[in-house]
Amino acid sequence: MATHTVEIQVRWSESDPAGIAFYPRFFEWYDIACAALFESLGLPWPVMFPQYEIVGVPIVESGSSFASPVRYGDVLTIRSAVAWVKGTTFRMEHTISVGERLCATGFEVRAWVARPATPGARLSAKPIPDEVVRKLKGGSA
Repeated sequence: MATHTVEIQVRWSESDPAGIAFYPRFFEWYDIACAALFESLGLPWPVMFPQYEIVGVPIVESGSSFASPVRYGDVLTIRSAVAWVKGTTFRMEHTISVGERLCATGFEVRAWVARPATPGARLSAKPIPDEVVRKLKGGSA
C-alpha cells in the first residue's frame, strides 16, 4: 500500500496558552498528510477532483489516540499509509511523532463522492477508478 511522510512545524495559533497543541489540530494534520500522499502519487486534489468528477474524498469515519503532547515549535513527522481500498472507500492510517517520541496515531475512512448532477442534489459515493486504486495500493497506473 502507498505510504508518505510529511513534516509540519507546530504554529502558535495551533496551541493553547500553555503552548500545547489543541487536539482538533491533529485531524487537520491528518488531512494535510492525506492530501500530500495523493500528491506524491501524482493525484493532486485540485486536479483530481474535477478530472474524476468528484466533489472530494470526505471523511466518513475518523479517530485518534494521543500518547504524548505536541508543543508550539515542535517539528512533527507525519507518516501516512493507505490501509485498505474498497469499492467506494479507503482507509488512511497516520502516526505523528516528534523525533523518536510517538505523539498520536489516527485514521480516516474516506469516500469517493460523485459530483451531483444538479446543485443541491444528494451526495453519493461512486467506485474509485481502477488507476487510482492501483496507485493507492502502491502500484503504478
